[in-house]
Amino acid sequence: MPSRAAARVALAAALVLALGGAASGAPTRQPTWRSLHRRLHIPHIAPGTPCPTSKPDPRGDLSRFQGLNGPAWGRGPAYPGLPERDGKPTLEFVYPPSAKSEFAGSRWSGQKVMWILNPAYHGRILIRGRQLDGPNELRFERGLVPPREKRVVSGGLVVGFASFTRLRADGCYGYQIDGKSFSRVIVFEAAQVPSPQP
Repeated sequence: MPSRAAARVALAAALVLALGGAASGAPTRQPTWRSLHRRLHIPHIAPGTPCPTSKPDPRGDLSRFQGLNGPAWGRGPAYPGLPERDGKPTLEFVYPPSAKSEFAGSRWSGQKVMWILNPAYHGRILIRGRQLDGPNELRFERGLVPPREKRVVSGGLVVGFASFTRLRADGCYGYQIDGKSFSRVIVFEAAQVPSPQP
């Protein structure tokens, strides 16, 4: 019959294994939103300089993710679904906003952009932006004065979500995408187009 000392050792070993297993299964600690507010490193270029738009991800287009298609601009894990025009990511918008648009009454026009999240990434993503060849900001979502940032939490599934990118002038712009271990810039052109005819 085992001694009490041996029984205590066996119990202690079992507790260590159990606690170790629990620790290994614990979720990865996520950064705070404040810590993701890194300094913007979107470059400045002189007005009239060709816009250095981002290239598609060399690992493949959005067809890597089931049920999706189109170019995957940048390196991920968040990809803006911007249309391709002359081989470049381009956001077209009407300015000033029409009285019938989502942005009626605001000085900020914009366009709906579908974002795709790579399922390999789990965690928080902060999206901000500004103009490269001028002083203008990018903003996001609805509102007469829209927010300066978009916050996203990726849960490990392919997620497509619609968001509004808001702006007031055409030109060369960049999204800065910040996550726990990366900070990346996606550069695109913004072009004004005529208001649709009634």
